[in-house]
Amino acid sequence: MTKTPIDLYCMGWQDRSDRVRWLLEEMKVPYTNHFLKKAAGEMNIPEYRKLNPMGRVPTIVDGDIVLSESAAVCIYLADKYSHGILAPKMEHEKLRAEYTKWMVFSVGSLECVIARMFTHMRTPEESGETLKYVAEQSEIFKLALNPILSKQDYILSSGFSAADIMLAAVIPGAQQFLVDGNPPIEKYMKRLMNREAAIKAKVF
Repeated sequence: MTKTPIDLYCMGWQDRSDRVRWLLEEMKVPYTNHFLKKAAGEMNIPEYRKLNPMGRVPTIVDGDIVLSESAAVCIYLADKYSHGILAPKMEHEKLRAEYTKWMVFSVGSLECVIARMFTHMRTPEESGETLKYVAEQSEIFKLALNPILSKQDYILSSGFSAADIMLAAVIPGAQQFLVDGNPPIEKYMKRLMNREAAIKAKVF
């Protein structure tokens, strides 16, 4: 366990730092939030740009490790601090492969589609096209998620993991397409939203 709190740089409780904060709370790893004010230019100051040249969040500092990209941060933290509980160990090859797939899926497939609703909604026409695209992609995502979540509580057969944190932090962005009226994911999200660590981290 780390003795010096991990520094977590973010803009708010519910940006992409939420999944990192939730994971830290689950593992009871001490950390310090550093809330940066974008409007005040705090993400562009030289001191922060040294940590993250793109001037984005989240970024963590853990001793001499400086790391950004939320999935990478969570993979690193779960491997280092969960002692094989929230991240399958490498010797469990099949489970680790599944875990890695869902960690990457959460941002590489799911979040990049949902993010279009924040960046491609400038006109009524564009908004309509974007919502149609997200709805279509959500039906494809259900083909992967629903069969698993219909038969087990968490995305891995071994139980709750960092992969659930990543998925649950992203899924609400497509609430109307992925969750509403879809019992497997509705029950999954309710289960995760009620976790003590998620509540303490103010994820939802």
